[in-house]
Amino acid sequence: MEKTIDARGQTCPKPLVMARDTLKTLTQDDKLNVVVDNLVSAQNLEKMASQMNLPSQKVQQGTDYIVSLFVKKSMFIPQQEEIKCEVPTKTDNSFVVVVSSNVMGHGDDKLGSILIKGFIYSLTCLETLPKAVIFYNSGVKLAVEGSEVLEDLKTLADAGVEIVACGTCLEFYQLKEKLAVGKIVNMLDIVERQAKATKVVKP
Repeated sequence: MEKTIDARGQTCPKPLVMARDTLKTLTQDDKLNVVVDNLVSAQNLEKMASQMNLPSQKVQQGTDYIVSLFVKKSMFIPQQEEIKCEVPTKTDNSFVVVVSSNVMGHGDDKLGSILIKGFIYSLTCLETLPKAVIFYNSGVKLAVEGSEVLEDLKTLADAGVEIVACGTCLEFYQLKEKLAVGKIVNMLDIVERQAKATKVVKP
């Protein structure tokens, strides 16, 4: 069987997750074609195939790339490569994520916006989720109405991750009434949560 999925317009890591979820439904001698619209995504798919011991082939068609993955039973065991981004269940009480900006990194804000969306989405794909995601400064903008990562944050919240936002920051940006997920906390609460954690991750 040959199957094709269209991952054009999707930012990292979504093409990888789409491919892995589809691979779980395939069997020996099946072929999966993944269509992407940028070289980085194509190279990441090739790297994933290599890590899974799957033969792959990349073909460029105009501005698009088609990466074909060939399923061989002797090489590929789908159950060992499962990724479930819908509703993860395990949280780690020693692990918190701190988000201080609505963009990731320094440089171009458009790129930073793409990166932070990929980062939040990737959190939903972790095998063990953080105890909490803490938003302050412009990071609180990610937890309000109209945020492009709102659905991913709700997925995390549904899985037991505490989503908290700095009340002073929400007031500063006049967004206190627009908080769409999680709860409002003060700076003491933010400091205590980080002090209790043995691992703090900041994008």
